[in-house]
Amino acid sequence: MKVSVVVCAKNEEKFIENCLKCLKNQTVKPEIIVVDGHSKDKTFSIAKKYADKVVKDHKKGIADARNLGWKIAKGDIVAYCDADCLPQKNWVKNILKHMNDNICVFGPIIPYEGLTRVKISLKIWGDLFLEASSIFKYPCICAANVAFKRSILKKYPFRYNMLEDFDLGNRIRKVGKVKFYRDLYMPISSRRFKKGFHRIAFKYYLLNYFRLKLGKKMKSYL
Repeated sequence: MKVSVVVCAKNEEKFIENCLKCLKNQTVKPEIIVVDGHSKDKTFSIAKKYADKVVKDHKKGIADARNLGWKIAKGDIVAYCDADCLPQKNWVKNILKHMNDNICVFGPIIPYEGLTRVKISLKIWGDLFLEASSIFKYPCICAANVAFKRSILKKYPFRYNMLEDFDLGNRIRKVGKVKFYRDLYMPISSRRFKKGFHRIAFKYYLLNYFRLKLGKKMKSYL
């Protein structure tokens, strides 16, 4: 099976080159796709140096950008990571190892820099909580480190521009196996979580989840 990796990015010139270099150096080579959100910096030109495909999104938000990525992908498996991630060299290999009996696999997100308190909170929420969600069969997938069978994305595309990964995990858990694997760990920048990951998770994930359930408009990220 072939793996396509989609990186959705906007104004990420400080980070995306290192991410794409890591993807180019995988032990199992993936197809690399960058969906650019009409960046005003050098993100697009940097991506052109490394990616197999670089396209601009439709300016309809992150869900549409993620869907655009899998629609142009050639792989049977479509993985996602963020522009500030540093995929370890066996990441794609391990995705292939675990995908056979699953429709989706995901792993922990581990900060490669940042304050100690931020690293601790990310360990709790970005690692232990994600693993627990898998164990209790209510997977809270994170789009910074996840892979799907492409056939699943065709039936269950991303829908929302907020909590799009959480929503998708909730839908597909009813039709197949969605599992967490520790060897799929993903180093990621802690830049978004300077106030603590637990605060971000509570404010933007838990509260917005209930807003969504009540039919109210979700509040935007950060």
